[in-house]
Amino acid sequence: MVGSLLSALALALCAVSATADLLLDRQGTASLSDLTCGRTSYTKTEVDAAVAEGCRLYAAGDQVGSGKYPHRYNNFEGLVFAASGPYQEFPILQSGSVYTGRSPGPDRVVFNPNYQGSCVYVGAITHTGASGNGFVPCLETSAGGATASSSTNRPTASSSRSSTATPTRSGATSTSTSTASAGTNAAAPGLSGGSQGAVVGAVVGLLLL
Repeated sequence: MVGSLLSALALALCAVSATADLLLDRQGTASLSDLTCGRTSYTKTEVDAAVAEGCRLYAAGDQVGSGKYPHRYNNFEGLVFAASGPYQEFPILQSGSVYTGRSPGPDRVVFNPNYQGSCVYVGAITHTGASGNGFVPCLETSAGGATASSSTNRPTASSSRSSTATPTRSGATSTSTSTASAGTNAAAPGLSGGSQGAVVGAVVGLLLL
């Protein structure tokens, strides 16, 4: 009886650990090679710089430009990002410079300013090719091939990619920034907690037998 309970407990702990690792693997730009919005390509370094500046401004309570960036991205298009919202958008410039307040251009990085205590990149969007003032997803290229940085459908295992978490500090603020790989479900943040609750409940039930 005791042996069976110990085996069940060991399996439960393995399941919790695997779920936590899965969630962590969805963060980071280690596997990101470049980003293409319309006909414009951006390097990982340029993406990181845009996200870091957007996170820095958000943490400081500042906004720049006539469009007051960063500002809330409401996702009226129903795109699916690598993590749940709320979202902020910030321009990424075709010139390669970090946005300081002039013309924002058509392309944006999208981030969650407080995902598990970090300011996290979740994808990129562009006005190029979109209807009206809407957005469509940019295309991320990784070592495993290209994938849309967000989509209007639930992702599948074949289209998702994962990478190692690499949070960094943005500017002089205390808000850390990291990036989340694209193609994962927007409900991902709730996955770990729900699975852990179910596993713990099962173990408690076995112990009471």
